[in-house]
This record gives sequence, C-alpha cells and structure tokens, in this order.
Amino acid sequence: MNKNYLTQVVWLVVLTIGLLVVLSLIPPIDTFFTTKQIDIFSDLRTKSINDMVEDDSFDYTPDSTTSTAPLLATTLSDTTPSLPDSVIRQEVIKSVKRKEGDITLIEDYTTTQDGLQNFISAIDNRHHLQRPVRVAFLGDSFIEADIFTQNIRMLLQDLFGGCGVGYMAMHSDFPGFRRSITQVDKGWHTTNVITQDPEYNSLSLPLQYHQAEGEAYTRLKGVSKLRYIDSWDVSTIGFIAQDSAIITLKTDSSSYTYNIEGKNEAQFISIDEHTGSIEIRCNDNHVALWGCWLDGNRGVAVDNISMRGYSGTTLQMISTTRLQELYDAIPYDLIVLQYGLNRMTPSITDYTPYTQQLVDAVAHLRKALPHTDILIMGIGDRCQTDNDEIKTMPAIYGMRKAQRNAAIEAQCLFWDCYEAMKQIGGMPTFVENKWASKDYTHINHQGGAPLAEEFVKAINHALNNRPQVVATQPNDTIADIHE
Repeated sequence: MNKNYLTQVVWLVVLTIGLLVVLSLIPPIDTFFTTKQIDIFSDLRTKSINDMVEDDSFDYTPDSTTSTAPLLATTLSDTTPSLPDSVIRQEVIKSVKRKEGDITLIEDYTTTQDGLQNFISAIDNRHHLQRPVRVAFLGDSFIEADIFTQNIRMLLQDLFGGCGVGYMAMHSDFPGFRRSITQVDKGWHTTNVITQDPEYNSLSLPLQYHQAEGEAYTRLKGVSKLRYIDSWDVSTIGFIAQDSAIITLKTDSSSYTYNIEGKNEAQFISIDEHTGSIEIRCNDNHVALWGCWLDGNRGVAVDNISMRGYSGTTLQMISTTRLQELYDAIPYDLIVLQYGLNRMTPSITDYTPYTQQLVDAVAHLRKALPHTDILIMGIGDRCQTDNDEIKTMPAIYGMRKAQRNAAIEAQCLFWDCYEAMKQIGGMPTFVENKWASKDYTHINHQGGAPLAEEFVKAINHALNNRPQVVATQPNDTIADIHE
C-alpha cells in the first residue's frame, strides 16, 4: 500500500507561509548596503503612491556627533565670533534660494556662501592658467557613456573655449554606447571601486585602473557629432608602474616610445600636439594605467568618470596621496558627485546613513583637494506605476532629502536634478519624448541635452550673481564667446 504524504505536504506549505509572513515583518535595513523587504501580499495591496507626499521642508538639525567636512575658507564665524556656528549655519540654510524663475539654482551651503570660488577664479583667469578649467562628474549609470556631460562640455566650451572629451578609460564594456568619441581596445584587465578587492593605493579619482594581459592597446578617435570634440591639443596618460616597462603612443602625425621606471608614485606622460586620434600600447602588467585625458590647452574641460552600479560610498578609501598626485598633473576646479541611484530601494524613504557616507566622501576629497569645489548633484526623477498611473517613486523624496542634508552637513554645494527634470516635464515627459528609457529611470543621449541646459543655466546664474571679486584681467567677462 502506498503511503499518503498529504499531511506532510500540508504542514510544509503552512510552515513555509508562516516563515514568509515572519520575514515580511522585518523592515528594510539601510546601512552600508540596502536590504529589500519581503512582501508576499504586494500584489494584493491597493495603497496609492498618493499616500506618499513629497517633504520639501527644511527640517535639518545638525547632529553634534556627526563629523563635518572641514571648511578651508574663512568662515563667517571668524568675523562674527559672538554668534555660535550652529546659529550661523541655520541662517545660511534659511537664506539659500532653490529657484530663480525657471532656473534650478546651485544651492550654496558653505558658511561664506562662496562655494564656487575656485571654479569662478579659474574662469576669470582662464586666459592665463596655461591649462583648461576642469570639471569632473563622478557618477553612475545615469551619466554613463557621457550622457548629460557631453552636452555640458559643449555648452561650457561654447562660452569659454576648449576642445576634446577629457578623461577616457583604457577599456569600455560598451564602447559603441558613447557617442562623443570612437574607442577600440583589447587586452586590458580592469580593476575598479566595485571590484571585490581593489588595491585602493593604486586607485585615484578615475576610480579604476587597467593592466595589460599580453599585448594591450586602446585607440581613441575624435568625432564631429558634437562641437569641439573632433580633435584636441594635449594628450595625458596617468599610471602607476611597479617596475620598468615600455609604453608607446601614436598620434595623427607622430609615434613616441617611453621607457618607464618603476616608482611608488603616480607618473604622467603628456604630448603637447594637436591631434584627432591617439593609440596607447603596453604589454606589461606591472603598469596600472588610470586612463588618458584629451584636452584643449585652455578653455574648459569636462571629465565623465562614471561607474555603473556605484554609489560613491567608498571614495574616502582612495589614497590622499594618489588624489594629490593627480591634482598636481590634472588640476580640478570643480567636482560633481552624481550618485544615489544604486543606493535607492523603492520601499525605503529614510537614507540617513547614506547622508553620513556622502559627508565623509566630501570631507576626504576636500582634505586631498583643498582648491577644488565640491557639488552634490541630487538624484533625478524616477517613476513607477500606481493604479495604472505613472508617478514619482516615493523613495526619490527620501534620497533627495538625504543628499541635500549631506550638502548642508558637509557645507558644500547642491544641485537638485529632480527639480530640474520637473521643470521640463519630469520623467513621464522624458519617456514620452523618447528622452529616457521605459524603465523610467535612465535618461538617454537625447534626454541629456535639455537637462544639461538646465545645469549650465544654473552655472551661469552663479557666475553672474557671485560675490564681488577683483578680476585679474578687467577685460575678461563670463559672457565671452567661444575662443
């Protein structure tokens, strides 16, 4: 006679459901990573996203136990010692404007409210710097493949001159995705900040390094799809070499061979030659190449340093020495931190731990790069479906608030990308116009253009409404046309 297992099956089902119910009671946890809550009844819920209302008020209160990114400029407390620093900071917060007409402003939470002083000074003196004014965007897949930044670069070069695409990695997993340059490469092993065990002492601001596996090469060629990127004036290669090696470079008209010595410090090779292409070759895995910078010898350079899946939480682990070595060769006037997408979970609206991680990242960058302005770029609009209606994901408001609070705590700059996108219709309009993918999360090259215009409008407003400074050259104005 066959044994009846029905009772055991029923008990197994009951125990499984019971376990899932217990697990569903555990809320999402946001620490160094974000867990997702189990919800076996999610398909039966009818709660509307309308129940989640954007909190747009300032309820920020400094936490005395929280470390603050050090200020390097003279603060208001130096000139008004009778006022506690906390009072001064609250007054600064209250005085910061977010909008001016249709412009989403750069919010300045430095106590002197001159958080763009290094960038502005570089713009004012750009004719005499003997280098380009340089901006770096450190970000994730939202700006991958030079989306958004390619148009910022072009618009700023319209105003202030310059050429070339700035930073390029030795290897790209999706080389055809980027439209601002043609890239072909082979033979590189890439280590980056999201690799399981990166050697942080070999990393710098590019967030990755590349080592040859046999004969490795990278070929880069300018294109004419956008203005000023078909050629450049200076090609710079940055690397760490543990032992002697040979690097060869080839431009439109010349070939160069370099015998590299092993050193425990960063090394750079620069070719001051106008060209529309470059080839880099190396066959020694003792060399960790950060990448190359393809720039004009004046004007503005904009670097896209994007890392798919990264949230910026380990920037403080990059060697201060390596950052300083990079700055000595490739000086940055402004760094924009565009992160948050990979830290966000739809069911979580409180990202307080992420605020502290951003504060730590800003503090570390400011310590290593004291003459560089830091701007936190808020997360863009992201939508989901609620009762057959597309609406902003509630978690966006929590992340946006956490990022603004990080700028307040770190006393740096903030730009509200969500508000800028809303100004031009929000993510539903972006998808309808085919400016974004149907995941309602990622903009595309077409969508990057109008958003870049919003950012450059904010930059121009800041330049035109800056604190009064004495220009080095009275004839220099921020309205100069492309040179």
